[in-house]
Amino acid sequence: MDEATIRARIRSLLETGEIPCETPEMTWASKGTGGHCIACAQAIAAHEVEFEVEVSGQSYRVHRHCYIIWQEECEPIRKG
Repeated sequence: MDEATIRARIRSLLETGEIPCETPEMTWASKGTGGHCIACAQAIAAHEVEFEVEVSGQSYRVHRHCYIIWQEECEPIRKG
């Protein structure tokens, strides 16, 4: 999935409240476990970096590059 498509999907998830823009309380990184990325909906393969992000007691799994895009999309929202 290309970056523009991922950004559009993340914006949609933010608008619907499916993912938050709050600053994560905890973030862990490890090898992919085969689960699906909340941002792009693709599986996170064992050779990829998987972030587990905890926000308000909810845990989200996301590719490293999708996490970066998610945080970039939240920047303007956080600044208000």
